[in-house]
Amino acid sequence: MAKINQSVTQNYRIRPLTFSTPLLEGESLTSWLIRAALRQGCSPLTFTHYYWPEHRIWTYDVDKGFKYINSQIHSDIAVLAVTAIDAINNQTLINFSKILSIESSSKVALLWTQPLSKRNRYSRIGYPYCYECMTNNKEAHLKLQWRFTWSVCCIEHRKFLQVDCPYCNLPYQPQLIEPEQEFINQCHSCHHKLDKTTLDTIPSEVVYKFQLLANQVLYSKQGTILGKVVDIAEWFDYLLFLINLVRQALKNPDYMFGKLLLELGIDLSELSSPKTSLRFDFLPLEERIVLIEHAYYLLQVECDDWIYYCQELDITQNSFQWSKRTIVPKAFSQVYDQLPKVPSREYKKQSSGIHPASLEAVMAAWSRLQRKIEMRESYDKHLKKE
Repeated sequence: MAKINQSVTQNYRIRPLTFSTPLLEGESLTSWLIRAALRQGCSPLTFTHYYWPEHRIWTYDVDKGFKYINSQIHSDIAVLAVTAIDAINNQTLINFSKILSIESSSKVALLWTQPLSKRNRYSRIGYPYCYECMTNNKEAHLKLQWRFTWSVCCIEHRKFLQVDCPYCNLPYQPQLIEPEQEFINQCHSCHHKLDKTTLDTIPSEVVYKFQLLANQVLYSKQGTILGKVVDIAEWFDYLLFLINLVRQALKNPDYMFGKLLLELGIDLSELSSPKTSLRFDFLPLEERIVLIEHAYYLLQVECDDWIYYCQELDITQNSFQWSKRTIVPKAFSQVYDQLPKVPSREYKKQSSGIHPASLEAVMAAWSRLQRKIEMRESYDKHLKKE
């Protein structure tokens, strides 16, 4: 059994809290810091400034952890929460990225993590939550699992996650809650409890099963692809490859990959590509759901079926190199190696004249601009209230 870190800290203030606030299983560090602050009767900003005055804690993505800022903070939190240092280290996004061998930093959004797009203390994208998990004042807390972009619903209540207040529609900003609000399940702006949904639909059985599968891979550190057991990093690499394959098919359902998915039982004719063309982690929930559902179906396709239909449609190894950054995952090699390779074409140098962007590129840029405008308007409303 892990022992509580008893090392002497340079900060004399670090000792178990007057009003104990244990770190809950699966709880995010953001959630614990806010609950601990409110339990002591102060704001999250006051709480973190009291213990770590040399760091502007809330300008960072707290859920990543603090090893890139000052690893001593983890030891301090372990003492404050009267828990094991391993529990603090394990319940961070950086711990997950370390498992996947993903490079992490304080400023760059991690792969498979929903970004918060911080500007000072303000997050221009709301923190994901389940409204049913937030109904009980004293038990309400935020789960680290909700930050993962494959998590689109609450497993316990089978409800879609939300990021905005259902009453004022502003992004949910728990780090801005004031002490008089007492609990984390409040909107910092209108002070309403987050106790209702803005979505009428419920997750499909496919979405629910996919999330259970992804969580199982996360906890067991391994998964199965094309009949072979692979480690967690290979499994998530393959999943991202399938998601991007679906995105390529959505660009032109009547072309090669659209035909391939149709042969494999997926009809994309009534669907459209993500409007912004941003990477998967930055897409809104409704667009991630579409990609997840179809990627889950492709996870069930057997190796022989992949090879057969690729050969029927004259799909080659070159076909899967749809961009300079595309990396065919190791787990897909048993299919990829069976396909022919066409010698690379030599392209003549293009003239230096002006070449207009495609309609698709223009519309994606316009959607990204609209997204920035919406986030800016939300931030401006926040500034006016301060």
